[in-house]
Amino acid sequence: MVTRILIALALLVSAPLAGAAQGNPNFFEREISGASVELVLSQLQNAIDEAGFTFMRVQNVDKGLAAKGFDRPPYKIVFFGDREAFEKAREIDPRVTPYLPLKITLYEDEAGNSHLSVVDPAVVGRMFNPGLQEQFQDWSRRMQQILDTTTEEVEGSTFSP
Repeated sequence: MVTRILIALALLVSAPLAGAAQGNPNFFEREISGASVELVLSQLQNAIDEAGFTFMRVQNVDKGLAAKGFDRPPYKIVFFGDREAFEKAREIDPRVTPYLPLKITLYEDEAGNSHLSVVDPAVVGRMFNPGLQEQFQDWSRRMQQILDTTTEEVEGSTFSP
């Protein structure tokens, strides 16, 4: 079981780098042409709040890599969720702990387009207690809502590519 969790987490981080998320039904991905990561991040935080989640933090993966001598375009992991729901999920199945909080990867490709990418929570949820399936389905729906709202808001705003 630990192996499956580690594989799921590895896919979350590596899929955007490998381009594997596009067209894969286990992932949700949105590409926003010409939008800066900063603009997308701002709208993403708003969409997270609108979906009833709490924004927790941003991990700047690109800065950590730069400190080790690797230069890459902006690459961030956004952490968010509902602490009360997380605690209830952990009571039902403590193995969910490595999956929580929820995460969305935000990165910029070489063409300057921003991407939002996430493993579908409903897919990950299949690894855990069946009593959590409804919760993971809800997270899946809300995650899609966050991605759609962010994309619509960014594309509807006036920005200079």
